[in-house]
Amino acid sequence: MTTQLLADSFRATKLKHMDSGALVFAILHEVDSTRVDEVQLRASLELATAAHLSQTRIGRDGYPVDPYIVHPLRNVLRLIRLGCADTDVLSATALHDTVEDQPEQIVSILSGVETTNTDVALRLIAEHFSDETARLVASVTNTPTDSTLSRSERNDAYAGHVETVISDPKVFLVKYADFVDNAGSVQYLDDDAKREKLSKKYAPLVPIFSSALESLDGRVDLDKDGVDAIRARLVALSESLGEAH
Repeated sequence: MTTQLLADSFRATKLKHMDSGALVFAILHEVDSTRVDEVQLRASLELATAAHLSQTRIGRDGYPVDPYIVHPLRNVLRLIRLGCADTDVLSATALHDTVEDQPEQIVSILSGVETTNTDVALRLIAEHFSDETARLVASVTNTPTDSTLSRSERNDAYAGHVETVISDPKVFLVKYADFVDNAGSVQYLDDDAKREKLSKKYAPLVPIFSSALESLDGRVDLDKDGVDAIRARLVALSESLGEAH
């Protein structure tokens, strides 16, 4: 079987039907190796996998629990399929949840030291990858919210954070991929209460992403087809989240 036939097979498979192995192979088949530093990208995929080994997340389509790593892997492949060939954007997408959720693992893997200090984790990412990758990861890392806030207030704070950071075109891509994967899974949840809760969190973000995309006015490093695909996906999300809500 030729490499192209394998690539075509992965391309024909929906992201939600791919396990972590299939996602990694699809990424390696589809990434633009003439423009992307594959060594750095592969290292970011390996680090994210190691950092998230102990984590799981709610699955879909008959798979109630997924290894957590499928989430960042889907995000990376989604951006590649949109035409993204920015090594730092793709690396940061792979690592986007590591500093927020698993800083101790990042520090331990990269230095052998035990600490949950997020600044140390970000410094090590900068040293092992690039300053730009670390900057992007820092931008999409949510700061802890006040536990006394109501759910509505926490949702508003999250929306405000997203609106602020996605004014940067590179951060927009990292955060868009994350948002689409999270928000797109809401309609598949069997738990009505959880579906309602997440719909209220994510639905207000659709116009925020749509407005940011137009404001960036060509500064997002994708061709027209990629930008149009983002627009279409946001419209579809608006409809699905409205129905879930």
